[in-house]
Amino acid sequence: MVSWTAELAEAVLHDTAQLETLLGVTVAEGFPNDPVRQFVLPNTLVRVRRDPSHGLWSGMIIHTEDHRAIGSMGFKSPPDHNGAIEIGYDIAPAYQGQGYATEMAREFVHWALQQSAVRRIAAECLPDNWASIRVLEKLGMQRIAERQDMIYWEFPMPR
Repeated sequence: MVSWTAELAEAVLHDTAQLETLLGVTVAEGFPNDPVRQFVLPNTLVRVRRDPSHGLWSGMIIHTEDHRAIGSMGFKSPPDHNGAIEIGYDIAPAYQGQGYATEMAREFVHWALQQSAVRRIAAECLPDNWASIRVLEKLGMQRIAERQDMIYWEFPMPR
């Protein structure tokens, strides 16, 4: 995984050829997905421009064998005033269903548990997003609420 910088976020949003040059990788078709391109990355860009340390909380997933950017993973922001963070991820279609999101999410949750400011790890996903539901279940996250349009999850924090 490569943590976000303003330069990398700009390249993903506006110039994938520049991204490929910066990292020496190709970009998988379908990365980033529309919600990441429209909402997550623009917000990440604003945050890392303001404070580069925000990039430590998320990044781009690089498939090392293929030398390809295949997705993104991380927490939508550093912990809020209550110590809460929310995990999110996207994987390019050709790489879905192969365990990459689960592998990266496990590592990211493990890392987050080592951060003293983190007191709550949350997630949300659409009720018909079976792949994300399965990833969250494999992480050990628990459903805490469900509405018609969204399932809300929480990781049971160690005491």
